[in-house]
Amino acid sequence: MEWVALLLLFLFLCVLLNLVLPQPPPSRWRRGLRTSTDRVTRLLRRRADPAPDPFDTLRLQTRLGHLAGEIRRVESAPRIYAKAHRLMALEAAYDDLLDEACQLAGIPADADLKRSEEKRWMEEQALASRGWSW
Repeated sequence: MEWVALLLLFLFLCVLLNLVLPQPPPSRWRRGLRTSTDRVTRLLRRRADPAPDPFDTLRLQTRLGHLAGEIRRVESAPRIYAKAHRLMALEAAYDDLLDEACQLAGIPADADLKRSEEKRWMEEQALASRGWSW
């Protein structure tokens, strides 16, 4: 019920303000307001797309290298508990990191290909052609 009273008070004040200021504000005020809003919008647009951080790329390459080493270690171990499950988990993490790296490098994603060795190979080659190494 309080919000209705506040709404009515607000509308009453708006009507009073309209009676006090029947004419629109002077044109120089509108020009000043327009230039200040244009300045603010330019500042906001500039900050919308920050430059990529090179350390993000380095961190991602380090994580990819670590996971690739773990996959090689698990594959080469003759006797390891739950080898298949570990390989599946490591490969899923590696594939997710490859997707993230492709997004960071600006490589378009192939939505029609499901996760497979072929897609992994194509992403690795695309990243290597752009100078990535891990």
